[in-house]
Amino acid sequence: MRLLFLLKLMMAMMWEGRLINMGLFSKSKKVNEYEEASNNLNNEATTLASERVIFEQIQDDDERAAFLVDQMKLGSPLIINFEKLPIMGVNKLLAFFAGACYAVDGNTVKINDYTYCFARKEEFSDGSLNELLHQI
Repeated sequence: MRLLFLLKLMMAMMWEGRLINMGLFSKSKKVNEYEEASNNLNNEATTLASERVIFEQIQDDDERAAFLVDQMKLGSPLIINFEKLPIMGVNKLLAFFAGACYAVDGNTVKINDYTYCFARKEEFSDGSLNELLHQI
């Protein structure tokens, strides 16, 4: 009875793709969300980075800033204008975005005194983002 239960459990795990091999003492593989997301990105039709840009006139809103960083991590370059903020707000949010960009091994590009582009290195690889930045 116990053997039948174990066989059913192993079959269910194999069906879900969670077993590495089919040996009797195989190890279960934990599904890594980042690997799955990366695989999904590679399988989707690629769009130019310049088509995914998010333009934002930022306010002093930490939740909105965190949302924008999440979008950058998912592959959307950010072009952010800090003009409407007081200098303390500019310094705080600029440091936040630059730190997040550094954490994902990205690039920060100064467009003018109040406008910056934050993006992962992958977004610069197709050349469309550089072309867009030269046009601005």
